[in-house]
Amino acid sequence: MNRIIVNGGKRLIGEVRIGGSKNAALPILFGGILTAEVCTFSELPRVSDVLRTLEILKFLGARIRFLENGDVEVDYKGIRPRMPPPVLTGRIRGSTYLLGAMLGRFGHAELGGVGGCNFGTRPIDQHLAGFAALGAQVTETKDGVRIAAPEGLRGTHFCLAMPSVGATANLMLAGVAASGEVRLAGVAIEPHVVALAEFLTAAGAQITMESGARLRIRGGKPLHGCAFRMIPDMIEAGTYLAFGVATRGRVTVRDVRPAHLTATLDTLRRMGVRVLEGRDHVGIDATHGYHGTSIVTGPYPAFPTDLHPQFAALFCLPHARGQGSVTETVWRERFRYTAELARMGAHTTVEGNCAHFAPSPLRHTTVRSPDLRGGAALLAAALATEGRSEIRDAVNIGRGYEHLGEKLAALGAQITVY
Repeated sequence: MNRIIVNGGKRLIGEVRIGGSKNAALPILFGGILTAEVCTFSELPRVSDVLRTLEILKFLGARIRFLENGDVEVDYKGIRPRMPPPVLTGRIRGSTYLLGAMLGRFGHAELGGVGGCNFGTRPIDQHLAGFAALGAQVTETKDGVRIAAPEGLRGTHFCLAMPSVGATANLMLAGVAASGEVRLAGVAIEPHVVALAEFLTAAGAQITMESGARLRIRGGKPLHGCAFRMIPDMIEAGTYLAFGVATRGRVTVRDVRPAHLTATLDTLRRMGVRVLEGRDHVGIDATHGYHGTSIVTGPYPAFPTDLHPQFAALFCLPHARGQGSVTETVWRERFRYTAELARMGAHTTVEGNCAHFAPSPLRHTTVRSPDLRGGAALLAAALATEGRSEIRDAVNIGRGYEHLGEKLAALGAQITVY
């Protein structure tokens, strides 16, 4: 996916099936290293970040089979303790999960380049501090990081300075291999973190998610292969709902868990959008328009940062009533998409970690996707704007959305993906 051409101004109407969660798939796929056996995954999204994760695992010695029923089988027995080339790990942020998984299985880990969306400084200091609390020796170099636990990992009590998804997942991966009990406080409780705990538990780990953002692991239990079904992607679901609102359409997302979307649906209701919830589906009706509101992102269960740009785009559209704002508390430098929206005529003002948006007529033009979710925001604006818009660097969008062109075309969009 390099370019997306949209002939916008078409109202989206219909249903779309949501795939498995990318954010859950990456730590779970790397977590399978701890089993040293065969794991079978269903509803694994074929987005570029997942395919690159499989490529890294294959380099390390895993054997991968794509089954006729759509499942993916990964044999982790042949994994060897070596550092993948940065040309592989530098493409996705999720490659950091190799640290916890390799440390847990082999007692040492080494990682070079780390990629993903560039939101300024994205440190892994909490990951490293947690590994040190588990008894590992951490060595940082200009090229990467080395971690070793020659005397083994030990139980500990560690409190995260902030509820980092990456640090929580990495310490969970390493913690299942520690001797004794590991207690983590201040952990992230996003659905994809819970899904990782469920996968490790299915593989034989003893993990308890406790109230008050606490997690307890009884480590040292040998893990085994298992079958696991990925949870639905709540960010993909929220994005398609945003596409429907942008075009003043009626869109239903199916095969979702509405409980994961509570903050998103509450925000849509505040915007005056009609929301209909079912057991495994959510529908929106925005045919009568909507109005702006104020959004503050935060760790789950607050409004997700990964839906911030898509909703910000809604506040720029001419049929929005009143102004909107987004206060970003997770990734402070996530506003690069605003410059591209401005190229379309959007009225945006960024002050520190807060951006304000006023509705205005947009024009079709050529823009560039700055990152995964910022690209989705530009796509929402293009879908709502009459005329031919082109989104370049669309490879960023392909990192998180499977069958994007086909799904949007089925809703009535005029879209071509190159």
